[in-house]
Amino acid sequence: MKKVYIYPFILMAFVLVSLMSSCSSGDEDEDIYVLRDTVVLNVDTLIKEQRNIQKVNLTFVVQLAAFKEQSYADAFVVSAKEKLNSVPDVRKSGSFYLVTAGKFFDAASAQDYLAFVKSKGFTSAFVKSIN
Repeated sequence: MKKVYIYPFILMAFVLVSLMSSCSSGDEDEDIYVLRDTVVLNVDTLIKEQRNIQKVNLTFVVQLAAFKEQSYADAFVVSAKEKLNSVPDVRKSGSFYLVTAGKFFDAASAQDYLAFVKSKGFTSAFVKSIN
C-alpha cells in the first residue's frame, strides 16, 4: 500500500480557503451605490409649469368628423345641428373638411363639452387644439 502524504492536501486546502476569502465581500471599505429608478418631482414646480402652459394662447374644439368632400361635411352638419342644438363649423385642413363644435380657451372646458357630445351619439369625437 502506498503512503499518502497529508501535507500537500493541507497546503492545497489552505490555498483554496485563502483564495475564496479574498474574493468574498466582507466588511472592508467598499463603496456601495444604490441607484433609484424613481424620479421625485416637486409639486410646486409642476403647478408652476402648468400655469406657464395655460398662458399659451390655444383654442380647443371638439372634432366630430372629417370628410374628403365638402358636400358630405355639409350634410353631416345638418344632422349634427339637430342632435347638439348648435351649428358645427366646417374647417378646411389639408385635403380634408373637418366638422368641429365649440370653441374653448382651456382644455378642461373642452373635455366637459366632449363628454356632452359623446352622450349625444358622437362616440368617435375628440378634443383638438387649433391655431
